Amino acid sequence: MNTSATQEQSQSEPIQAQTCIIIHPGSKNLRIGRASDVNPHTILHAIARPRRPKGPLHRDPVLIPTVVLSKENKLQVDETYQSMRGTLQSCLRSDGTPRPATSTQQVALANKQCTPIQGSVSKLQFVTKSDVEDYVIGDQVLYAHSDDQFNVHFPFRHGDLNIHSGVGGSLSSILADLETIWGHCITNLLEIPKTELKHYRAVLVIPDIYNRLFLKELVGLLLIQLGFGGCFLVQDHVAATFGAGLGAACVVDLGDQKTSVSCVEDALSQRATRIRLDYGGSDITQAFFYLLQRAGFPYKECQPQHPLDSALLTRIKEGYCHLNLDFCGLRDVNFVVERPGVATLRYHIKIGDELLLAPLGLFNTEVFALTGQDKRGQGQANASGDPEDPHDANYLRETSRRAHKEALENQSTSTASMDPIDNSTNAGGQGEEDLVVDSLAADAAPDDLPQQQLLYSLDQAILHSIERCSSDDMKRRMYSCILLVGGGAKFEGLSTWLHNRLLLQIPFQFRPEQTEIIVGPKEMDPSMVAWKGAAIMSCLESTQELWIRPTEWKKIGVRLLRERAPFYW
Repeated sequence: MNTSATQEQSQSEPIQAQTCIIIHPGSKNLRIGRASDVNPHTILHAIARPRRPKGPLHRDPVLIPTVVLSKENKLQVDETYQSMRGTLQSCLRSDGTPRPATSTQQVALANKQCTPIQGSVSKLQFVTKSDVEDYVIGDQVLYAHSDDQFNVHFPFRHGDLNIHSGVGGSLSSILADLETIWGHCITNLLEIPKTELKHYRAVLVIPDIYNRLFLKELVGLLLIQLGFGGCFLVQDHVAATFGAGLGAACVVDLGDQKTSVSCVEDALSQRATRIRLDYGGSDITQAFFYLLQRAGFPYKECQPQHPLDSALLTRIKEGYCHLNLDFCGLRDVNFVVERPGVATLRYHIKIGDELLLAPLGLFNTEVFALTGQDKRGQGQANASGDPEDPHDANYLRETSRRAHKEALENQSTSTASMDPIDNSTNAGGQGEEDLVVDSLAADAAPDDLPQQQLLYSLDQAILHSIERCSSDDMKRRMYSCILLVGGGAKFEGLSTWLHNRLLLQIPFQFRPEQTEIIVGPKEMDPSMVAWKGAAIMSCLESTQELWIRPTEWKKIGVRLLRERAPFYW
């Protein structure tokens, strides 16, 4: 009795921000920290394990690798870039003067005489097998010596678990990697012993388009394997609206390997509006390197598949790429190539409109053929059955239809003596009500197939998402407030460019008085908005009923998510 009384008392007490751990896993980076922290710890979401002697080798690349293009595809990519250069040349600067564009030949000529300045020998060191016992985590993975043949795993790819046929690609292996990475961060970055986690609670930020089986396994990982005293899940787009302090918004998340859009109102992501596209910051980096190669990039030894070079290209892209039309001509770009045990090389080069053309790929997605063709839109799939959850959506749909059919049959029997006009009316009503039952049971989104037909650009994805809102009023509200989050939203001028593209395409009857595109709300880093929103949610009194505790999970299992998840399960 004393134990149960203590548990009830602890459940009724307000949650302390210091005891809430917010975990936001991404395809490239992991953000983790206490809800009381100003900013989370951000590390590379990867793990390297020494390869067993004569065992299989698997190395997930940091950047999405490029593919060999056919002549037709390569010609299309080059023509698209040429068309984009023409568009830039016809644009005006903010003062109304024409904008002079740069050509590939200009940039190549400027870089022809560039010679690197050699510095001292780097003090960095590769991580070797002798340096580690079991694994290397986070940014140290970039220095895992390739000659020692580490297996490198990224548990998430394209916003979902990285299931593949290679070594370490099974669901159990990925969950073991996540347990190791998250446990290591909690112990070493947050300085919380694993034995103390029973006194802490976790909030896991999940993608807006999710897989129910994976979520079940992740909850089990938090509560059973890691041993948290409680947890709940929140969709990243919903968390982003809390972080930005918005009640309703069309949320656009520009990640490293995926771009997702959905409309959120009153802390609910509207299922029919969700769309995910398999391109993001990594594709922009590869496109940027493609442009640099054609513009006489003097660092000839650069190999994007090498972890350190991929990190270098990402830094240059994040530091210099933009969409500000007022920046014209050749710009100075400085970077340092540093490899362990080798003299550093400092480059001082010139880059022109390549700095704009790379992020403009978000609006001209044909250029992302460089990293593969299959990047079409995906919607939320209908739920598959789970043996641990017999009363799932399929069961509810079938039983509700059967019960309704029986009621209609009884009604038709009792009214058999009515005249034919009434009977025909009832028959028509039966067909309509069957449709209502089906649409409700299927979460009012039975046709996500249209989202899987096209490769949408960023503006097209937003228009498509808002078009699938359930009412005209909601469409107007969504067009009036668009929230850009994620690491790919940091390009200067992106919001202005997107605003101009949308104004030309918003249907007249849905045009709001003002379309506001928000980037970095409250002077926040766009990549941390969702994490901050989850931290805010964890301390709200209204979310206390969402917590799932280990004893409940062991007893009830996945059925508990139907009651506690703050989204339609």
